[in-house]
Amino acid sequence: MAKGKKKTQAPLMSSAGIMRYYEVEDSAIKVSPKSIVILSLVIAVLVIALNAYYQLWPRV
Repeated sequence: MAKGKKKTQAPLMSSAGIMRYYEVEDSAIKVSPKSIVILSLVIAVLVIALNAYYQLWPRV
C-alpha cells in the first residue's frame, strides 16, 4: 500500500429487513452523565433520610 493513502471500508449492506435509522438519534433526549450521577446521589440521600425519619433503618 502506498504511503499517505488509507484503505476505506464500504459500509455494511442492510439485509434481512435490518435498516438503519439515523433520525432516531436526533430526536432522543440527551442527558449528561454528570446530571445522572447527581440525580442518583440525591435520590439515595432522600431514601436514607426517609428511612431514618420513619425509623425503618437502622434497626435499634
